[in-house]
Amino acid sequence: MSLNSANKPVIALVGAGPGIGEAVARRFTAEGFVVALLARTEDKLQTMVQGIDADYGKGTAQYYLTDLRIEDSVNSSFKKIRSDLGPVQVLVYNAGARRVNGRSILDTTTEEFENFTKINLFGAFWSTKCVLPDMLAAEKGTILFTGATGALRGMPGLASFSPGKFGLRSLCQIITREYQPKGIHAAHIIVDGPVDGKLIGGVRRRQWQREGAQDKLEDIDSYLVQPADLAQTYWFLHIQPRSAWTQELDARAQKETMFSKL
Repeated sequence: MSLNSANKPVIALVGAGPGIGEAVARRFTAEGFVVALLARTEDKLQTMVQGIDADYGKGTAQYYLTDLRIEDSVNSSFKKIRSDLGPVQVLVYNAGARRVNGRSILDTTTEEFENFTKINLFGAFWSTKCVLPDMLAAEKGTILFTGATGALRGMPGLASFSPGKFGLRSLCQIITREYQPKGIHAAHIIVDGPVDGKLIGGVRRRQWQREGAQDKLEDIDSYLVQPADLAQTYWFLHIQPRSAWTQELDARAQKETMFSKL
């Protein structure tokens, strides 16, 4: 039985979690989409679905437990999404695995390197292959990848993070060159700076509290990327007229130095 009886357009948000993922999901549901949320942590997914349904209507969001390190798990989730909701018109790949405290190459295990690269890159490859056939049949579709400064520059301590993000950027360029003439708009969003969330944003906030940097705490929007504001950029990319498509853009808070991790 279809869970999308109103036949709303479908967005698949891969790597859904509090922060960018949830903000993008909410931005698109506000525009009439039904959202499929894919991630590994069920309690977080349930909380997001409950919140979105409460604000935008019951059934607006569905969740699918997915391990992005396993191709069969990704394929199974997208097969169920198609059955439950219909073909995916927008794919947002927002998954990212990294360490808060970096490790040198010698201290990075093969297991971590492999797992992080699967999450940062392989999952995007598999997800793209799942949605492309329906997009090509419709002669339209949007594929958005969340990137990072690490996609442009390798830095000490990011041995298990940057290689996957480098690859994600390349994959997005390849999708564009292969499928843009057929109506597929692929874009890579470089988030060049800390996002105001529980992970990196939380670390920064606690650091400023310890340092007594009250000026920064009172002017957070100037120093930390706000997920809801960034979500506007994702929506803008989706609705761009085809005569002026963006393939890549970078975003940062006002007082974040450009490509600050150089």
